Amino acid sequence: MTVAEAFSIFKSELELPDSKQAQASKAQQDIRARTANHLYVSDSLLTGSYARHTKIYPLDDIDILLMRNVERVGLSSNGGGPSPNQALDDVAEAISKAYPLTSTIKKQSRSINTQIKGLDFGFDIIPAWLRNPDGYWIPDTDSNLWIPTNPEWHSQLMTEANVRLQQRLKPVIKMMKHWNRNNYELLRSFHLELICKDIFAATELPNYPVGVATVLVNLAKYAGKPMMDPAYSYCRVDKPLSQDDDNKLVARINYDAGNAIQAVQLENAGYHTMAIDKWKHIFVHGFPKCEVLPILRTKM
Repeated sequence: MTVAEAFSIFKSELELPDSKQAQASKAQQDIRARTANHLYVSDSLLTGSYARHTKIYPLDDIDILLMRNVERVGLSSNGGGPSPNQALDDVAEAISKAYPLTSTIKKQSRSINTQIKGLDFGFDIIPAWLRNPDGYWIPDTDSNLWIPTNPEWHSQLMTEANVRLQQRLKPVIKMMKHWNRNNYELLRSFHLELICKDIFAATELPNYPVGVATVLVNLAKYAGKPMMDPAYSYCRVDKPLSQDDDNKLVARINYDAGNAIQAVQLENAGYHTMAIDKWKHIFVHGFPKCEVLPILRTKM
């Protein structure tokens, strides 16, 4: 097996299987429709990494935005509607009525996390008000404010970058999310997407091994540094880290960056088995094994 073949297998295994894709599609349509029976919703849309096609398997949650008004409002007002806390409570109540026997509900700072019995993934349901002149206001109970977001612009941003990089950016993002999941998970999903996009803003992405190596080599300078939502530069997308967490994340990044450089060098020298072993060590779990074919001996 070559390194290119191993990465091709790895890429496909990070994708949502067709059966799970169909299940997720049906489930998100169902929860949007059933919630709207118990709560005024002018419209709804998928957001987050599931909508941007940067979610990796297995699924943890699917983000859904529920629009609660029809006219765009400015400033940080929701046009006389409920407080952030009340807006989330209203969604929780509607979901409870829609799924009285099968839902498990958890209130978060900006969404209601919902697990439905029988599904191996959940939903983050976010109430939103249309924002003037664009985007949406969503609740933040930590600050008790309505904060701006623009998920459609986020999707466009990532899609345009992916097209420019010959459709290779999103697969590299998924690979880095897998790396993050197996190495402390201290980088938030959207934060990691924006880091990858930023790294390749002026750099080519010729193939997946070089792409992942390039991210790891540059990743340490982003660790522990605030990054704002590019839509409005209002909210941080990074996860604030303690000094201990920052230190261990940077140490792991630097260690794996060194291994990634060696893996690319080994591949270029024709040592694919050794290169694959390096990548297996970097990703911890899930990277394909390099199977050694038995030597066939002929009878004398």
